[in-house]
Amino acid sequence: MSPVDDAFISGSLDKTIRLWDLRSPNCQGLMHLQGKPVCSFDPEGLIFAAGVNSEMVKLYDLRSFDKGPFATFKMNYDRTCEWTSLKFSNDGKLILLATNGGFLRLVDAFKGAVLHTFGGYNNSKGVTLEASFTPDSQFLMIGKMAAQGVRLVFWLLGDH
Repeated sequence: MSPVDDAFISGSLDKTIRLWDLRSPNCQGLMHLQGKPVCSFDPEGLIFAAGVNSEMVKLYDLRSFDKGPFATFKMNYDRTCEWTSLKFSNDGKLILLATNGGFLRLVDAFKGAVLHTFGGYNNSKGVTLEASFTPDSQFLMIGKMAAQGVRLVFWLLGDH
């Protein structure tokens, strides 16, 4: 969902990203990609990021997305799992890549560098887990079902 208006973005298994307006039943924009995307708006609603094929992050200007990305960040890691979501921090400086593996990746939103890989939780069944920043962007959190019930895991980000 855009933080500034009624627009929202969706990524689909058909390798497309669609831009929508809640006031219209039809999509307002369509992009065909080379792999399954995860996507999100930045906190100002001017840029959106597309994680493509669990290997690269592309940044687009919402006003001219049809001209292609203005930045592409290739992640040089073995693909042991798939990205399940992509989120910007509320200050717009960080991107969180959640996976269906046992880790999350924190990426610098301006340089594309992986700042940290967070683990310490078991996801041996490859379940899609939701991860998020706290509103002050100081912590990451993820929730999962465990034998003892729901388990929440938090990480302090500090100075990122």
